[in-house]
Amino acid sequence: MKYTRSDFPEGFLFGAVGPTDLATGLDMSRFSVRWIDILPDGRVTDADALDRFEKRIDQVLAHDLRPCVLLDHVELPPALSDIGGWRNREMADYFAQFAEAIVARAGDRIFNISTSGLSTEQPGDPRTEARILHHQLLAHGSARQAMRSYGMTNLGAEIILSDPVMPEVTFNKRYPELLLDRLKIHLPEKWQDDFATIAEPVDWCGVTISKGDDLNPLTNKACKDTEALPLFMTFTTGADSDPARFLNAVHNALGCDIPLQGAFIEPKNSTVVEVLKATLKHGNQPAPWVRSKEGLHAHWNLVADIGGTNTRLGVVTDGELTDLRKHPTGTPTDLQDALHSLCDEIGTEPRAVVAAGAGPVQNGTIRLTNANLDLSETELARATGAHHTFVINDFTAAAWSVAEINEDNVEVLQGEASPPLGTRLVVGPGTGLGVGALLYSEGHFHTVSGEGGHMGLSPRHFDEVEVFNAARRIAPECFFDDTLVIEAEMFVSGTGLPILYQAIGMTEGQTNTATRSAKDILQAAQDGSDACAVKAARMFTEHLGAIMGDLAVALVPTGGVFLVGGVAEKNRWLFGQDFLRAFNAGGRFDELRRDFNLYVSEQDEFGIVGANNFCKNALAR
Repeated sequence: MKYTRSDFPEGFLFGAVGPTDLATGLDMSRFSVRWIDILPDGRVTDADALDRFEKRIDQVLAHDLRPCVLLDHVELPPALSDIGGWRNREMADYFAQFAEAIVARAGDRIFNISTSGLSTEQPGDPRTEARILHHQLLAHGSARQAMRSYGMTNLGAEIILSDPVMPEVTFNKRYPELLLDRLKIHLPEKWQDDFATIAEPVDWCGVTISKGDDLNPLTNKACKDTEALPLFMTFTTGADSDPARFLNAVHNALGCDIPLQGAFIEPKNSTVVEVLKATLKHGNQPAPWVRSKEGLHAHWNLVADIGGTNTRLGVVTDGELTDLRKHPTGTPTDLQDALHSLCDEIGTEPRAVVAAGAGPVQNGTIRLTNANLDLSETELARATGAHHTFVINDFTAAAWSVAEINEDNVEVLQGEASPPLGTRLVVGPGTGLGVGALLYSEGHFHTVSGEGGHMGLSPRHFDEVEVFNAARRIAPECFFDDTLVIEAEMFVSGTGLPILYQAIGMTEGQTNTATRSAKDILQAAQDGSDACAVKAARMFTEHLGAIMGDLAVALVPTGGVFLVGGVAEKNRWLFGQDFLRAFNAGGRFDELRRDFNLYVSEQDEFGIVGANNFCKNALAR
């Protein structure tokens, strides 16, 4: 029987697989993209290879064909084989990066995209077999999540009907019992938790039909295994195959009440495709290619700066902050609801989430001391659906805030107009006293953060001895043993400045010094209306300068020393000659200290900026 387009439903698609001559008559052209070609080392994209891939996409489109892409994971980049290949769980993330690279470059022009079936590698021992299988399935799910986070739709999976594993895990979130009986004890720890990713939904399934297959049982099994999802069938043929047999098989399949939406032919001889195109071109014209209404959007990350009262949420697109929201921090549930609501509003999941706050980080959880709550990376993932989540200390974020700083973002106190590249020290006198540093080595920054507030301060002048003795009566628990050394945070911070002010009042004979906020004390010092406030501001300034100079000698930050935060931003008058004198007073190291570049950071939202820079660096790793 001779078929034309009119013998098939309107909108039914025909395509060819492989390097065939592009011409009208068919609707689709499907080709594989190899992981090893796009990311030769498994991690970094080859720009030339991506250019060639994009050119091929555009060639397909130029012939009024829909590009269909199969992500080929079979041949691994050698660098990833060296770290264990599919035995290594990290492969799932690396494969997702491959999928992201493809979608980021040409996702708006790809009709559909799929991951290939499981590798047929025979590892020889059950433990290796179990891990290769599990990590490949995890990689396919991770890739779909990554692509869908871009807004990519029409995502599929190639199903091998003779292998029950992939349909069972993709649609039922479980392994077949026979496989579990053999491999369960060899699967990775907590393997069940991975099914949330492995079973990331597919929009269609691909099924391969070989020349000798009995079509009806296969198509019925396909419907059962794939929960009646749309099917795209690929027919493999021999060199002498008759295109009419292919068309007859498709026509018969459509009569079996299966949701077949398209068919590919994979010829061994291009003549088969040429005859097929000649047969079909006189019928219906290919249906117009309609993309989903949502289309693709730029990839985005979510960064958060969590304070005791308020939390700032930043939307980052293509590395730049494009939106900033403020929410009350509240309870853990309130915070998670705010994160979830923002993701719902945008309509897709972020690729990554970074949350910064004051407090220690341990095992993926931060104890937010100002907000009196715990927040884990697992909770961030649950609230946002992000593939990568990080919780970091606020001064890790502060340190990263100066990673890309330039002369437009600083006030120069000493040294070069533009911060040079090199190790950078960050000090922030705010509610507490934070210290962070970016250590520069081999072309990369590496962050360290510390608790500057717990360094020791001791009297710098004879007249300060009385002040320290008075402070001991106010806050004895903050002194180091039986010395006059007090925690720096008790003088040099928004929390500590009122203690310093009260201690000075006691030395001036005041029996009941009024309690004043740090803001009020500094304002009174600036206008000269309160002698105790003036002395408190001077001691604050000199001790802060001395601490920063000492830290600079220890780290030798050739990239600059930076003051960050609200106190530095709103009280520039503090950082004059007294501050510089204390910073540069180092005995035999006076000259070294005078050579350091010293700046006030003028970046708005330095916590958000730092979280974003941390995020970019973490994803690049």
